[in-house]
Amino acid sequence: MPFAALSMFHAASVLFAAAAAVAAFNLVPDAGVNEAAFVGLCVLLLGVTLAEGAARRMERRTLMERIDLERREREAQYRTVAMLTSEIETLQQSRDKGELVAEMRLVRSQLSRLKERADEAGRPAAIPLPAPAPPLTGQPLLEATTEALRENRIDLYLQPVVRLPQRRAVFHECLTRLRDGADRIITPDQYMPIAEDRGLVNAIDNLSLFRCVQTLKTRRGPDMAGIGFFCNLSPATLDDDEFFDQFTEFLAGNRDLADRIVFEVEAARLLDAGGRMQANLDALRRLGFRLSADHVTSLDMDLNEIAARGVAFMKIDAGPLIGDASMSAGSVRERLQAARTTLIASMVESEDQVVELVDAEIGLAQGYLFGEPRPMRPDA
Repeated sequence: MPFAALSMFHAASVLFAAAAAVAAFNLVPDAGVNEAAFVGLCVLLLGVTLAEGAARRMERRTLMERIDLERREREAQYRTVAMLTSEIETLQQSRDKGELVAEMRLVRSQLSRLKERADEAGRPAAIPLPAPAPPLTGQPLLEATTEALRENRIDLYLQPVVRLPQRRAVFHECLTRLRDGADRIITPDQYMPIAEDRGLVNAIDNLSLFRCVQTLKTRRGPDMAGIGFFCNLSPATLDDDEFFDQFTEFLAGNRDLADRIVFEVEAARLLDAGGRMQANLDALRRLGFRLSADHVTSLDMDLNEIAARGVAFMKIDAGPLIGDASMSAGSVRERLQAARTTLIASMVESEDQVVELVDAEIGLAQGYLFGEPRPMRPDA
């Protein structure tokens, strides 16, 4: 009950009490001042009790109305979630494959926001991200990563793979970076564990591929002539049949780019691939797309079998490649060349390494010496 109304009720109780006391004094023959005062006090207490009871009933009614309003809002949110889910299913069935990727990403973003509001009510407020500070860790990193994905703050970076000795770029490796609310970069070594835990790696892979394809289709300048792209594929993507079916459908509509897109998989996972993952890798090979194995630390494998799986490139760090007595750069190149696989020396950081690579007739190299990852230009 509002304070003004409650005060008026109390004032009315006082007046009734006073009137009752006067009436008792005048109408009851034997009533004295004390008896009349007692009657007035009883009436006053009765009025106050009624007022407090009315106030409590009013508070309960207000609380129930608020609860009912919140319930209706949540129901409306869940209905919207259901509607968006239906839209996703409709898009999957009816839209052009090129439009499907962009529209599904937008709908999924809206769906994620609604689910967060409807299902995670009462979550503590996000921890403020400090401005300039060391790399994020722990809870702030978790919140910054989740927000960056939800708000689509995902950037595509390109690092050149060059031909030696000319050092002319012939490929770009596509690398993803996230940005927090203060536009600070969140690198893969920070966000990948969280993305894998939350099942978000597929969306990152999807976005990276889509932007690579867009770049290949829209960039026609001389700097892009003959340039190919290495796109990383995570184990999470390769193990997800539902997502990978959509992934390969999209690629099937862009098979003309198969000679310019190379999918990169960590060597250890590639060698152990079986069942679902190997079936998905075979699907890429049948579409004409090539594979690259990175983080190769040993050639103790059947190279011909690896080549038969569609592996056309292998990346080996320049340090061990030219500094490990058990791994001669020239012999490694010859073994891979015999298996129809091209060697790429990665992590090249010095001119002395370049001299040794050229002496070993290694034709492709990548590293900060030739260019660090840089954001894709807006016209890309």
